[in-house]
Order: sequence, then C-alpha cells, then structure tokens
Amino acid sequence: MATLTNGEIAHLLREIRILMEFAGEPFFKFMAYERAAETLENAPALGADVDLERLTALPGVGKTIAGRIVTIAQTGTDPYLEELRSKYPSTLVEVLGVQGVGMKTAQQLYEKLGIASLADLERALDEGTLVGFPRLGPKSIENIRRGVLSYKGRTRRTPLGVALPLAHEVIAYLRKTTDAQNLAPAGSVRRQEPTVGDVDIVCTSENADEVVRAFTAWERAEAVLAEGPTKASIWLAGGLQIDLRVLPEHLYGNLLQHFTGSREHNIQFRELAVRKNLRVSENGIVDLTDGRTIVCRTEEEVYATLGMAYIPPEMRLGVGEIDAAREGTLPRVVELHDLRGDFHMHCTYSDGRDSLDAMVAACAARGYAYHAFSDHSWGRGRIGLDPDDLRKQREEVHALGDRYGIRTLCSAEVDIRADGSLDYEDAILAELDMVVASVHSAFNQSRDEMTARLIRACENPYVTIIGHPTGRNVETFAGYEFDHDAVFAAAARTGTALEIDGQPSRLDLPSSVAHRARAFGVTFTCDSDAHGAGQLENVAYAVGQARRAWITPAEVLNTRPVEEVLAFVEAKRSRLADVHRTGSA
Repeated sequence: MATLTNGEIAHLLREIRILMEFAGEPFFKFMAYERAAETLENAPALGADVDLERLTALPGVGKTIAGRIVTIAQTGTDPYLEELRSKYPSTLVEVLGVQGVGMKTAQQLYEKLGIASLADLERALDEGTLVGFPRLGPKSIENIRRGVLSYKGRTRRTPLGVALPLAHEVIAYLRKTTDAQNLAPAGSVRRQEPTVGDVDIVCTSENADEVVRAFTAWERAEAVLAEGPTKASIWLAGGLQIDLRVLPEHLYGNLLQHFTGSREHNIQFRELAVRKNLRVSENGIVDLTDGRTIVCRTEEEVYATLGMAYIPPEMRLGVGEIDAAREGTLPRVVELHDLRGDFHMHCTYSDGRDSLDAMVAACAARGYAYHAFSDHSWGRGRIGLDPDDLRKQREEVHALGDRYGIRTLCSAEVDIRADGSLDYEDAILAELDMVVASVHSAFNQSRDEMTARLIRACENPYVTIIGHPTGRNVETFAGYEFDHDAVFAAAARTGTALEIDGQPSRLDLPSSVAHRARAFGVTFTCDSDAHGAGQLENVAYAVGQARRAWITPAEVLNTRPVEEVLAFVEAKRSRLADVHRTGSA
C-alpha cells in the first residue's frame, strides 16, 4: 500500500469526527479528532515509519487518536472508522459540507428522505422534494442550492499562486469602486497555505451594504452564493469561492484576527480567553466580569489584550505559537525585506524566458546586493548547459561588470543522479561561485536509496544548496520519500543549505518539514526559481513558507552580505575537499 500523506490521514480523521457528531457523540470527543487533524496537516510528514511517541508529542494528539493514526497510516483505515461507516454512509460528509445544511437538518434529511450524499441532495433539489420539508422554507432551500454550488468549488484546492493574485485583483476592484478601507486577504491565503479552499477578504467601511453590492456585481462573479448587510460570497468560473466581510474601522483588528484563523489557532485562542473570563469574536472581546466590550483597531491590540506578543499570520497553525507568544519566546521570523539576494533563477541559457542581461537588470531593480544564475546542467537534455556553455555564461557575467550595481554569482542547478553523484565533474563545479544540486529524476527510488542519494550530494564539497529538497508538486505529488532527519543531520554536519523554493507549484521545502529541519541547525535559502523576470517575485512565497516554519533571518543564507555567503561556500569546500577526494579515490 502506498504511504498516505498527512493530509490524507487528516481527511479520514475528519470523517471520523463528522460521523461521530452525526451519531450524537459528545462535543469534546468528536472535536478532539478535528484538532488532531489540524495538527497533523501542519506537522512534518509521517512517512512510512510512524512513530507513536512522536505523534503523542504533537499538540492535541492523545494516545487513542495517535493509535488510530498509526493504524490508518499502516492499513489505510481504522476499525472505529469502519464501524461508523457500517452505521452511516461516508457520503454524509458531503451533505454536511454544504452551507445551509446543519447537523440536525442533515439528520432529518437522512432519516426521513434517505438523503445520504451530494447527489441525493441535488436530486431532491431538482425534483422539489425539499419543498414543504419541516424547517426548510423557500429561502433555506435556495441557500442549500447555493451551498451545493459552493461545495463543488471547495472540493478542489486552488494553488496559492493562483489564489493570492485573485485576492489582490478583487481588492484592487473594491478599492477603485467603493470607499472600503483596510482591504486585506485573510484566511488560508494570508496564512500562506500552499493550496486553499476559498479566498477570504476583509475590509472596513461605514457603508458596508454598498461594498457588498459592488462585490456581488463584480464582472468575474459567476454566481452569488450568499449576500447580507455585512458579508457576501461569490463563485468564480473554475470553482473558486471568494468570501467578503465588512465591519466598521474600530473593529478592524478583531475582524482580521478572527478571519485569518487557522481553526486550531482560533480554538486555542478562544480557550485562553475563556480562562481569562473573556469571550472573543470579530465583534470585539467581551469581559465577562463586567460586560465591557474591548474593540481593537489592530491585531497587536487583540493579542496584547490576552497578554501575549503579536503572532504573525503565517505562524497561526495551532502548533505551539500561543504558548510561545505568552512566554515571550516567539522568534522574529524572516521577512521579505531581509533578503539581500536570490540564488536560484534561470535565463535563456537554459529554460528561462528572459536574457541574462534582462534578469540581472530585474534583480538590480529589486534592490538586491547580489544574485546567482543557476541554469540547468547538461543532464537535463536540450535545456541543459554543457561545460562550454557554462563557461560562456560566466564570461558574459564578467563582461557585464558593475553595469547594474549588483554582484552576479555564477552557479548552476546540477542534477543529482540516482547514485548521488553530480551531473558535472568536480573540476567544473570548482569553477563556480556556488552550486545548487537538485533531484529531477528517479523519484521512485526506495526511502533508503533516496536518503543515501541526498546525503551523498550533501557530502560533495562543491554543493552549496540542495534545491527543492522533497521534489513535491503542491497539486500532484507529495514528494519522494527519504529519512528527513538523516538528511537534515547531514546538511547541518556538512554545511549544506536547504532551499525553500518559491515557485508556487513547489513551495519546497514544505513548511512543516522545514520546521523540523530547524532542530538540526540547518541553514536555509529562500529562492524564486524564476524562469523570467516576472517570476522573481516568487521569492515572497518562499518567505511565506519560511515564516510558517518559524525560520529567523539568521538561519537564511541570502539575508547575509555577499562576503559572508562566499565565506559559507569556501568553509564547506575547505573542510570537505580533502575528505571527498580521499573517499572517491
């Protein structure tokens, strides 16, 4: 059986949670599965070897649920889940996922009409079966109809690289057509989740109804799913839902904090508030001792009211950030402006769309002090550079001199072959300022083979950075299997940096994996993997993933002056060159 991803296991935990609630189990029991699912999604990949002790160390994962996770990881299911499925169809999860269908309504629809799936519900809507059903008037039925459309959109995840530009597009539209202020993405987009189910937009206005009308009239809206005095939802072609919430300016901090999430973060935040005799929502913080409502214009005020430091949105995953903020141990995570350069980009020498000269100019325009070309090695076929091409590129770089006021480093993205050797000989690698080594083939190797392959690459003195280390594609491929801890230890021991690749289809290292790598003292890079000047902005996605992983500026190589970067390269070469030559002799 193929190894299940964390997300696939979390999906089954949520199925258990929903069927438990449907069966009438107590709130605290079924919500434990919800919290465990949230935690698992943001934890390092379990892989083939599931460690029970490590699972119980995760927030919100007790022994019972940890045991179920192990069973699911090993068998693809769990006896308790199968028991629930024998009583209730698993497709009830679809019905309960439709906005407008609450738990009691779903129970009645199942018991009285036998509606147990999305298809059953659509058929009942089309045939008029719901007309006259208790508690479902014409408006409720219309809401369910819209909810079905919304559900179909949400079942397909949208890459962050598609969703975030759309969020900026709708914000620009509202800024132009309404008096809305403080327009900002919220939800999973603001948290920089690699893929999102929908897009949340918040703003402030004293004319909320006018903002809502303009939003629902946007020409890109295929359908209006919901519309009220302060909120609305629209559906775009292709199935992406965009939700808008508008409140007065004095509530902006409360509004933004509440709708940024994540679910687990907000649950923990509310639980802390309850212990302080407070109740939090987007409408303010109510002091239950005297009924006073505390309103906050900024998120900093919201967190300060509960006695903690501000938590950046990317860190709000429910994995210890609340305790760290209370204890004053939350790190200052890297920001985009901390970066002094970018080590991974391509020009027309390999598969880039823009010339070397154009890319240098674009990097200089971004204010970088340095950057590196890392065009592909010749193992990539027609898009790769042979050694003569590589030298020709280096000569062109030297000819540019300081024309653009930026230091251009000569690098290459060199294939790591199946046995861990590299696509260029050491003598060629030694001519380069630095080297990015990446896996582009033989993804189906065993866990042990891939681990040995990556470790051998780390042990090469000329490899500065392991590019996109897990090989994942956020939509289609979870990444090849390897022993993360063994590779992280090797990277730290050899002085090899691990890349966080900002190409939206990669976002690799994944944030949960990068968070684990921090424990080994690994150095990271945040790179764009740009294949054109317009893609240099991809580096912002890399920074977003680094922030989700709690990575600080000091842990990122390209926050350092160029002299320190070159010293990092030379330190590894000096330390390992003799050992490497002896070992390969």
